[in-house]
Amino acid sequence: MKFQEQKLSEKMQRALAKLSFQEATPVQEQAIGPMLQKRDLLVQSPTGSGKTAAFGIPIIEGTDFRNRSIQTIVLSPTRELALQTTKVLQDLALYMHSIRVVSLYGGEPIGKQITALRKNPQIIVATPGRLMDHIQRRTVSLNNVTCVVMDEADRMLDMGFRDDMDTILKSVPKTRQTVLFSATLSPEILQICENYQTDPVTIKLSNDVRTVDSVEQFYIEVAKGSKDKLAEKLLRDRQDEQSLVFVGTKNMADTLSEQLKYKGIKAEALHGGLRQVQRDRVMSRFRKGDIKVLVATDVAARGIDVSGMGTVINYDIPQSGDDYVHRIGRTGRASAVGEAYTFVYAKERALLSQIIKDTGAPIKPMTVEGVPKAESAPAAKPGSFQKRPKNAVNSSKKRPQSRTFRPTDFSAVKTPSRRRNPSK
Repeated sequence: MKFQEQKLSEKMQRALAKLSFQEATPVQEQAIGPMLQKRDLLVQSPTGSGKTAAFGIPIIEGTDFRNRSIQTIVLSPTRELALQTTKVLQDLALYMHSIRVVSLYGGEPIGKQITALRKNPQIIVATPGRLMDHIQRRTVSLNNVTCVVMDEADRMLDMGFRDDMDTILKSVPKTRQTVLFSATLSPEILQICENYQTDPVTIKLSNDVRTVDSVEQFYIEVAKGSKDKLAEKLLRDRQDEQSLVFVGTKNMADTLSEQLKYKGIKAEALHGGLRQVQRDRVMSRFRKGDIKVLVATDVAARGIDVSGMGTVINYDIPQSGDDYVHRIGRTGRASAVGEAYTFVYAKERALLSQIIKDTGAPIKPMTVEGVPKAESAPAAKPGSFQKRPKNAVNSSKKRPQSRTFRPTDFSAVKTPSRRRNPSK
């Protein structure tokens, strides 16, 4: 469905045209109408599916610009996602000059936010912890809130915000519209719906719609001690674009980023152990292109939305299908084709099989010359994705299995062809 076919205001249509929004994504097509009708919504939708505009368009359309009180609250799990959402809402309200959007998050002086709140915004985008701080300080009034959106609700629960979410939902009028977006529908998510929603419209995007169509996906079986060499090779082949490397721990993020910098790759770590000012500095440099590679943990990477992100590397395999989808959703956006590579040890084959089963993702095997492969690969089985892509590189030549970087001839590195959108 094209946005021109939806019953949106002339100013919203102008904003969408300026943003080059033409066709609605599945989640936008299904969610915008019920939200405009002030229905409660429960939406299962992954990162990268266009969900911010799915709730952002109805929020802006439903805002009374003459009313100078807070009308909508959007809860986000992280500062980065809150800032990203704020920017989208401001872009959508481009031609509605009387609508003000303010973001509230930790790591910024609260006095600056209090000053912004005194200018009477109609829309607040906030992390639960910082909004609770303002509630306790009585620097926000929620008496006139007509809509609450919980974005990435499953992540907020994972981060321990359940009590804050309950308190916030109990602090707004019972007649408000309650909209919940989540990648998973866990029992805890369903309990929140039962407690705070009335006859919600339920929208579920099936696994085969979860951003995987726009991402070429591969896994590489590696021997112990070979990940560093493999990451370096893949990243050297992509130095003209920005890449995101996922690791399991903060220490690993620091270690790998330092190793990559030592080898001349412009990399920085992003994790929860950094001070907010440090995280802001890293993200600012990444968006400007001064940094080409972010080595990040899952929580720290929430909300990252950088145009031109071509590659995601799962240096450490994700622990669930949902985590996998969240990770690869950082690339392959806006009709571009991205690439995702997952490094797998022999003992992790069962976890990879479960991820493939849970997501329906077409993750294909490949090998990279000069990188030792995991031993004793099992025989191919129907549906187990054992067939190699035609352009994968096979090598029987064995090299030392070492985590120490040494000068290497990278001319032999071959990876799948880049099928970029011709219009880009």
